[in-house]
Amino acid sequence: MQSATGVTHLRYRLTESPELVTLITLIIIFAFFSVAADNFLTMSALSNVLTFASINGVIVLGVATLMISGEFDLSVGATLAVAGYVFVIAINSGVAPLLAAALALAVSMGLGLINGIVVTRTGIPSFITTVGTMLAFRGIARAIGGGNMIAYTGERPALFLILNGAVAPLNEQFQPPANFRASTVWFIGLAAVMTFMLMRTRYGNWVYATGGNPGAARAQGVNVARVKITNFVLCGLLAGFAGVVQFAHRSSIDQLRGEGLELVAVAAAVIGGVRLTGGVGTLPGACLGVLLLSMLEQGLVLMRLPIQVFQATAGAILIISVAVNTYLSHRE
Repeated sequence: MQSATGVTHLRYRLTESPELVTLITLIIIFAFFSVAADNFLTMSALSNVLTFASINGVIVLGVATLMISGEFDLSVGATLAVAGYVFVIAINSGVAPLLAAALALAVSMGLGLINGIVVTRTGIPSFITTVGTMLAFRGIARAIGGGNMIAYTGERPALFLILNGAVAPLNEQFQPPANFRASTVWFIGLAAVMTFMLMRTRYGNWVYATGGNPGAARAQGVNVARVKITNFVLCGLLAGFAGVVQFAHRSSIDQLRGEGLELVAVAAAVIGGVRLTGGVGTLPGACLGVLLLSMLEQGLVLMRLPIQVFQATAGAILIISVAVNTYLSHRE
């Protein structure tokens, strides 16, 4: 009897905090690679986990927030590419770097606004809408880039270092040197701000109400359409920011940049406890999800296993996460 009571209590606890399942999984994966992968415990490898997760993590913040409000955006990878092209074309044309970045972010917000208006005004499911705009935005990226890779070859401006420069004083404290970059600071800062917004503000309550029960939210005076449009714009903004931050490191952009990131973002959010039906999930959980995927990829690389193993393992973790969350949500 006591055993059954303990299991029931644990189930309720995990239901209230689904990100705990992700944290437990993350700890297990960390322990496994600590033993199985050479050099995994070096600061070089661990900093790579954070660095590689930071760009995807910025996108996941927007995608997870949108999913909590009950919608999807599968065009974020293409939006990242468009923002990158706008940024480099502007800066190569002599536009000041900060103004070029602002222009890229404005364009990406506009693409998010298009998604939001189409979904709320036509009633077309966001999954279908954003598959269509994903193809359209990718076409825009190809058009403005002429189908070519474009690089910035001038002297690197200070903005590049602020957005994604190496944190040299910290990296040089380790041997071999670590790979901490400014993008991680941006990711952590944005995660903190957006978590506060969702958990401690009226707008955050509107987001959860919109995703959990739109009808009841409308009855309480919540402008559901406006909340969804706002989250689509936010999603586009963060995808564009990720594109600018990524370009600040690589100094080049091609037409396939960001391809597949939309699926990684959705997978990370779901693994982190965000429910596909909306209304449930947290941004810390989504952040743990993207860290889990980044750690998994880094560990498998160090084990010299092919990328297909990562894809298969990530897919299995995604399915297990959905199954666990479904089980927890049907408590009796």
